[in-house]
Amino acid sequence: MHALKQPDLRQALYDESAILMAKVLVNLHGAEHRARRNQEATVFRKDVFLHYEKAVLPQTLAETLQPFRDAGAGDLVDIGYRILLNLTIDFTGIDRPERTAEETGHLLGLLREFSLAPALGQSRLEDTGPLKERIRVAIEAFDSGYFTDSLNRRRALRAAVEAGTLAADALPNDVLMALVLAEPELGMSREEMLKEAVFYVLAGAHTSIHTLTHALHELFVWLDAHPEDRARLRTDPFFIQQCVFESLRLHPSSPVAKRRALGPVVLENGTANTDDEVSVDLHAANRNPELFGADADRFNPHRAVPNGQFPYGLSMGYGMHACLGRNLAVGLVPKANSTMADHQYGTIPLIVEALLRCGVMPDAARPPHKDETVTRITWASYPVLFRPEAA
Repeated sequence: MHALKQPDLRQALYDESAILMAKVLVNLHGAEHRARRNQEATVFRKDVFLHYEKAVLPQTLAETLQPFRDAGAGDLVDIGYRILLNLTIDFTGIDRPERTAEETGHLLGLLREFSLAPALGQSRLEDTGPLKERIRVAIEAFDSGYFTDSLNRRRALRAAVEAGTLAADALPNDVLMALVLAEPELGMSREEMLKEAVFYVLAGAHTSIHTLTHALHELFVWLDAHPEDRARLRTDPFFIQQCVFESLRLHPSSPVAKRRALGPVVLENGTANTDDEVSVDLHAANRNPELFGADADRFNPHRAVPNGQFPYGLSMGYGMHACLGRNLAVGLVPKANSTMADHQYGTIPLIVEALLRCGVMPDAARPPHKDETVTRITWASYPVLFRPEAA
């Protein structure tokens, strides 16, 4: 945690991913980072998040899950992408003129190409040039097909507010609108705004898929050994959220955080000199038995977490680069006086709850397999069945 708080250590995890990540929020530092983060934070409010949980997510879940329920089977990775893409596109501020299955399929294809970018530094390939070209082509297609019209519409809305013909409270609550409102102050180029939009679509959907799939896998394994917890999953959404926290602790989206020293920085275990790379092993930190108990390397949704520790460890980052959307993704940590009615659970725990209600279970005839193209552990495919009687 000490290293992640140091102001003279800049983000370095995505240095290999400059084709997309060079000037997005997560890669900025200092005053430029603060200004953009503060502006985008105007959208990351509890009332906006609750609106998505209570009004937007239920409709998205119903529409997305029904075909898979009818078929009785699907792939968890594909299902998750479809749910989270629809939510993330809307929150980012990308208009969908058609809202058809074909359009969703096109956007999913682009998202899978975007997802190559943050993994470039973890790729097993010696030559990543072909991957970078695929990312560039996908960004251009996203620009011409979706971003240009979305940006122009929001600029027109801003002009209408400035002209007094539209009330400010009629503007959409999304990231792109927030950036358009602050264009003069932020000084962002059009290309920077485009890549920021791509980054939000990527961060909101791709990293959440990683969390969702791992959480359900851990739950499937746990329930085989602890069937008595099935009943609790039907009645206790706080417990479902705790299951997601525990899985997220074990499976951070990136197993390491990397920083680069802007000058000499004194750390707990030595001094980093200018341009030195500093790696923080999140995987090991999250499994520290001194913090999380003797079984810290195992999934245990009943784990008692010490005061002052996030139940998901450092998986959502810490310091200036803590995930801005963590409450949207996994919700707030419950307090002693939290109630089911007013608590913010996060989209991923609510998706897990909805899938469990539909009787989701692993497909024994089609085992899942992991993505072997990157060094981190992530699921490439996870076939599942829907058995209502198992719910």
